[in-house]
Amino acid sequence: MEKLTVSRGKNALYFKYDGEVTLDVTPELKRHLEAELADNEVAAVVLDLSGVGFMDSSGIGFLVSVNTRMRSIGKACYLCRLSPKVRKTLGLVQLLSYFQVVENEEDVAALLS
Repeated sequence: MEKLTVSRGKNALYFKYDGEVTLDVTPELKRHLEAELADNEVAAVVLDLSGVGFMDSSGIGFLVSVNTRMRSIGKACYLCRLSPKVRKTLGLVQLLSYFQVVENEEDVAALLS
């Protein structure tokens, strides 16, 4: 996936996707995330959504499943730098408060220290 960037920081896996998060891409996003989590011990997953212009219900489901999985194993999931459209979408479905939303990587670093 050329629109996907995966990197690692202090105890965190940073996952950034640019484009639309729809049913067409969520299965592949899940596979990439599962592979990264299987190979690496991390305290948190950080999903950078600054480049997401549209998200359908499967994209919302992807975010919920990542958050649920990480919480179930005692780890964190952060949504970082939400694009205005993603913020609006999550607000409309009343899920914005379900997630831990941070504005930048420095906020994540402070939470992980």
